[in-house]
Amino acid sequence: MQTLNLIEISDKSSSILNNAKPFLKWAGGKTQLLDELYKRLPSSLIQSGEIERYVEPFVGGGAFFFFLKRNFKFKESFLIDINKELIIGYKVIQNNVNELIDELSSMEEKYLKLSEEQRKDFYYNIRDEYNRQKDNFDYVNYNLDWVKRAAYLIFLNKTCFNGLFA
Repeated sequence: MQTLNLIEISDKSSSILNNAKPFLKWAGGKTQLLDELYKRLPSSLIQSGEIERYVEPFVGGGAFFFFLKRNFKFKESFLIDINKELIIGYKVIQNNVNELIDELSSMEEKYLKLSEEQRKDFYYNIRDEYNRQKDNFDYVNYNLDWVKRAAYLIFLNKTCFNGLFA
């Protein structure tokens, strides 16, 4: 199945995900509810320790998925979200994580050398560029422009107030 809003997790990337955590602060995130959600899981799941097929239609930051992945074996899993930017982030992490890390490291190095006032300007420049690209960005065909877009998303999410930026 090929759609922008779907991420299929293969066995190849499955073991890497066992220690993964959400890469974004996300409105409506479930991190603080994980203990309570665990209590509500079916006892048969807890006993078997295995999930045949997991479908997350509103993955968001993925806190619940990553929690389950650390605690249960998955045969197959599908992560879905309507937010194209979020899905780009997940797909870049899945396909080009080293390039993403390089891009973020470069941004971090530049950012940390700046004064507080210059950091504000740097942030607003990134945000303006990110917003300018929206209308003409190719959200369908995966390419290396997605790496920079994902880096911008992560940078903005980590440097703004509470993960919310406009």
